[in-house]
Amino acid sequence: MKKAVITVGLGFGDEGKGATVDFLTRRLGADLVVRYCGGAQAGHNVEDPDGRRHTFSQFGAGTLAGARTYLGPRMIISPTTMIPEAGHLRSIGVDDPWSLLSAHPNCLIATGYHAVMNRAREMSRGNSRHGSCGMGIGESRHYWLRYGRDAVHAGDLVDREDLVDKLMLMRDRFLLEMQDLPRLDRKSSSLMRELSPVEEADVLRRAVEGLAIESTLPRCEAAIFEGAQGILLDEWKGFHPYTTWSTVTPQHALELLADHPDASISVIGVTRACTTRHGAGPFPSWCPDLSGRMVDRGNPHNEWQGAIRFGPLDLVLLEYAARVGKVEGIFVNCLDQLPKRARVVTEYDLCDRLDEPTRLSEQQGLTTLLESVMTIESEVDESGILDRIAAISPIVGLSHGPTWKHRELIDVGPGVEPRTSAFAGR
Repeated sequence: MKKAVITVGLGFGDEGKGATVDFLTRRLGADLVVRYCGGAQAGHNVEDPDGRRHTFSQFGAGTLAGARTYLGPRMIISPTTMIPEAGHLRSIGVDDPWSLLSAHPNCLIATGYHAVMNRAREMSRGNSRHGSCGMGIGESRHYWLRYGRDAVHAGDLVDREDLVDKLMLMRDRFLLEMQDLPRLDRKSSSLMRELSPVEEADVLRRAVEGLAIESTLPRCEAAIFEGAQGILLDEWKGFHPYTTWSTVTPQHALELLADHPDASISVIGVTRACTTRHGAGPFPSWCPDLSGRMVDRGNPHNEWQGAIRFGPLDLVLLEYAARVGKVEGIFVNCLDQLPKRARVVTEYDLCDRLDEPTRLSEQQGLTTLLESVMTIESEVDESGILDRIAAISPIVGLSHGPTWKHRELIDVGPGVEPRTSAFAGR
């Protein structure tokens, strides 16, 4: 590998990572996309100029550009949702999606049991929901943290008998856990009891019959590492309890690259030109009027997260995320959605900089702070917004529309040079 570009979200997710990865795959001629964190709850939207559109959940967002996908060992995959995703890719012209996909044997598997437990736990919180997607992704990692090798991994799907034993033990443990929920949903309890370990094992195994298992990164010339969610949701650096169960900083990408010391590595943060949040949790710049006017068809309302919220770009949060992620540059998306004059948050009434937490109590402290601050804002034009972002970290790319034709690459560091013609051969 000569070149690796690591992308990381600098918000609460939904920053345009998928479209950015699609563009970078084409622009740099990358032949591999690596999903290095997060799970199957991702919704990375890619739209082609010819009208084709796909929401990437587990396949890498460079698939339409011809790149293969590798699911790294920290990914949490959902075999049953891989099938419809592969089917949609086939329907829009990807001849054999499964031939482009491989996974590390240590990928955690999200099962039907995890999804049922996830939803029961979230419903039990009443009005204090954490904003889960309800797919069991976080529950899968929670189970692994408690029970280690009893959790189901991609490599376990080969041995049916062992898989059934693991699923049976998982179901029994979840049924016991459910008894301690403050508001137990009887429907969830019934679903957990009725889900057969034997049938679930067969469903999981059939779902990934076409999935190749590889314990090392596939050979490639250039790779784009596709981040998930955003640093403001990170399990260690986000705002507790409204966080994911994953480390979504570049850490796991850098771990995978440890065996490639000669590769030129760049870390790029991705942001919208405004701030968004899909799910519960503090959002200092949230603007109900703006949220009512903005439309994002890639993030529809759902019963677990509600509607996506919008607000002016929060430079305090952006600076915090860029600092935590140690990014070398920022790719700015959705500039076309801004009015000629737009507001940006320059500071809070209580502070103009957030301290990086080192323990859970400090993460909770940041949440309390964000819930109580008042934002101080300025009105600027597009160049003013870009100047303020550049003061945080150099701007490496821009978008003024949804497709790769609307994107511009400025610089991604040394290494593989961009193609002379951005989209030659794609």
